[in-house]
Formats: sequence, C-alpha cells, structure tokens
Amino acid sequence: MKKIIISLIVLGSGIGFPSCKKALEENPKSFLSPDQFFKSDVDAVQGVNGVYSWLIGQHPARLFQQELWSYLDEDCDAIIQRNNSGDYNISPASFGNAQVIWNGLYRGIYAASQVIDKVPMSGTSALKDRSVAEARFLRALYNYYLMGLYRDAPMVTEKNYADISVTSSLPRATAAELRQYMIDDLTAAIAVLPASYTSAADKGRATKGAAQTLLAKVYLWNKDWSNAVTTAQSITGYTLQPEYADVFRSNNELNSEMIFEIDFQTDKLNSYQHAFYSPNANVGVEPFKSKAWYGTYIPLDSYANSFDPADKRKASIIATGYNGVDFTPDPVNNIHIWSGPKWWRLDAGERNSGLDIYLFRYADVLLMLAEAANENNDMGTAYDAINQVRERAGLAELSGLTQDQLREAIRQERAWELVGEGHRKLDLVRWGIWLERAKTAMAERSQLRAGSYQPQHAYFPVPDGEVQKNPSLLPQNEGY
Repeated sequence: MKKIIISLIVLGSGIGFPSCKKALEENPKSFLSPDQFFKSDVDAVQGVNGVYSWLIGQHPARLFQQELWSYLDEDCDAIIQRNNSGDYNISPASFGNAQVIWNGLYRGIYAASQVIDKVPMSGTSALKDRSVAEARFLRALYNYYLMGLYRDAPMVTEKNYADISVTSSLPRATAAELRQYMIDDLTAAIAVLPASYTSAADKGRATKGAAQTLLAKVYLWNKDWSNAVTTAQSITGYTLQPEYADVFRSNNELNSEMIFEIDFQTDKLNSYQHAFYSPNANVGVEPFKSKAWYGTYIPLDSYANSFDPADKRKASIIATGYNGVDFTPDPVNNIHIWSGPKWWRLDAGERNSGLDIYLFRYADVLLMLAEAANENNDMGTAYDAINQVRERAGLAELSGLTQDQLREAIRQERAWELVGEGHRKLDLVRWGIWLERAKTAMAERSQLRAGSYQPQHAYFPVPDGEVQKNPSLLPQNEGY
C-alpha cells in the first residue's frame, strides 16, 4: 500500500516458513527482539505495517502480487487461463500455488498475532489500540482466505504463535471454528477502527467499514442471514461511483466506493495483474502489439454472451478492439474476445504498474445485503440493494421474482459486477455449486479439463510438505 510504509517484522516461529537463520547471521546488528521493539506508538505502527506487507508477500510466500488473486478467479464460470486445457491435477504432492499461498497466509497471521500480543504490553494509547485493531482485521482477513481455500486449518493466535513446540504440532481447526475466530477478531476491531482517516499518509489502512464488510462475508458463510443483513446495513459512508468504469480509473484510486484495496504504485510497489489481463501483442493493435503483456486471462464466450445489451459494464470487462480498431482474432487458440480496460494500465511495463487490487467495495456490500435479505425472506430489502447496482449498470429494476429466481439473479449479478476481483471461486464454493458451474463453463473450451474437475477441487489439499512436518494436519481434505 503506497500510503503505508512497508516493513517486515522477523518472526521466530512459523508453520512451514523458510529459516530466518541465514539472514540474521549476515546482519546481526539489525535485529531487535520483539520484546525490545514493541514499545512506542511508532513501533506499533511499524509493526502493523509489517502485517499489511504480507498481503503482497514475497516468493515463496506471495499473495496478492500474483498467486492469490489469480487462483481466486481461475477455473470458475467467467474467465479462464488461455491455453489451460489440460487436466486439473492438483494433489497433495502436486499442489500448484497451494504451498505459496499457505506460506503467505500464515506469515500474515503470525505477524498479526505478534502485534496483538506485544503492543499492549507497553501500555495503551489511541495509536497502539488502533494498530492492534488493524492487526485483528488483517488476521481475520488472512484466516478468511485460509478457511475459504483449505477449509480446516491450524488456528494460530496471540497465545500460541511464539511457541514452536505448540505451533509445529497444531491440528486443524474446523472451518466453523475458524469463522468464529474471525468473528471475535472483527468484532473487537470494529469497536476501535475509525470510519476513515484524515491524514493522507494513512489512506489505505483498514477502517471500520472494511472490518464490517469482512464480517458480513463470514456471516454469509455461516448462513447467519439476520446478522449478515444487520452488518451490511451498518456499513455507511460509501457510495457507488457514477459509472462502473469510474471505479477502476488510474486517477480515481481509493474512491468513494472503495472499502479496502491494495494500493500498488509503479516503480515502488509494482502490480503484475495488468500483464495477465491485458491483450498480448498478437492482437495487432497499439499499444498492445508493442508490449510484453501476456493475455493470459480471457472471458469465456458464455460469460460474455450473458450480458444484457444494455449493460454498461460490458465495455469495461470485454474487449474486441481499441480506439476503433478491431483486435486480430487468434483462430489457433479460438480467441476472439479479451479482458477489457477494467484491468488495463496502458502506460505500464511488463510487470510494473500501479493497478490496485480491489478487495472490498460498496457494490459488493449491496449484493451481499441482497443475498442475505433474500434468504431472510425480506424481498423488499433485497430488491432495493440489487437494483442500486443494476441502475448504475443501465439495467431495468428487478421485481416480481420468486425467492429462487432472485437468488439466481443475485448470483449472476455478482458474476457481472465483481469479475476478476477475487470473489468468484469463494462465492461458488460457499453456495455449493462450484463443481457444476465450473464443469459447464469449461466444457466450451476443453472437455478434458471440464471432465477432470472433481468435488475435492473446491478446496486446496494441505501440501505434503506441511503434513510431513506436522502429521497432526491429517486427515487430508476429503478426496485427496
């Protein structure tokens, strides 16, 4: 986050972490033990900045710079990896990005637990209390992805993180237990976090609204519709941007719709996402044909064709040309549409842009409210929420649907509104329909890959390397 100084706090224990020994031996004078460090307000802020830094991470523990955001939308029903038509063969021994993501999430959880543990030991202040609340939000966020991707996982807390004899043999807590842990952290964070920040240096930090948004998501996983409605309705101070395209303009970051985003900056904290979503040189149109972008993620035809002709969002999401010049189709790979300007940064280099990663925005809150209200038999609230999103898109209001019809409309609305923002895989898994939707969608591109999807693929396996170090992680996720 460019408004937040990124710092890394060295931790003395971890689950599956690379050793810190070599780094410490090379520069021993730079090391401060946690007990020496967490004393002042400045220390508290620097400590929580280190917790934020793991949202981005560094290989082999990288998250939203590449591995996590890519996985959260792959193999679903909207976008696909170009040429990724082979078997979906993830297993405990062949786990793709499962190890990298596991590493990154636990580094964030450990760093957050350290701040929550150490900062209060030197007394309280408004800034220390806020830093601890930020750490609680971030720990809940890392646990949210841990639960959503692996289901059951070890519960690391401020009470056990520092004792490697405990953490190295922790069993997996259930997903329900992890969600209650998140609820506890978020409830505490909401009581302290500010609604907004007045200092430009603090823009991008977690707010009360960010914690409330994540809490609403956890309640949806719990099917606690009443609390999900109440929480979503309590999120105030945000407004939809006038046009969908406005949300993603490079000169409009941290706008009124954004609740929590990772704020990348060219040459300082560079984003890769644009290179994977931008059309590659084969489209034959400048500036794309002069760039080293990959064109990795393309929309499925069925997804592109699902848009109402009046839907203004489609121009931001689907591209067939630029500046009035049509892209050259790729008949070899059967590609004639590409991902649109929502993800483009036309002045960027190959892996160096300021394209932000948008985790939470107000349109998502409205659609969560619509979903929870519909399930809670409050159709009026559901219609009001979803129709605010549809109105901006230029679509007619919904009315007169059955509960089942409205449920499906809300699910489809989330696909149109939030594509490529890291929600689709977790949504489909939460609804229990990932396998069905993924098979149907992928069949249009690769019958082989569609046929290889299995029920266990809704979740990652726990990587074999983690199980070898800690047999208490068994049993493995069902099907692996």
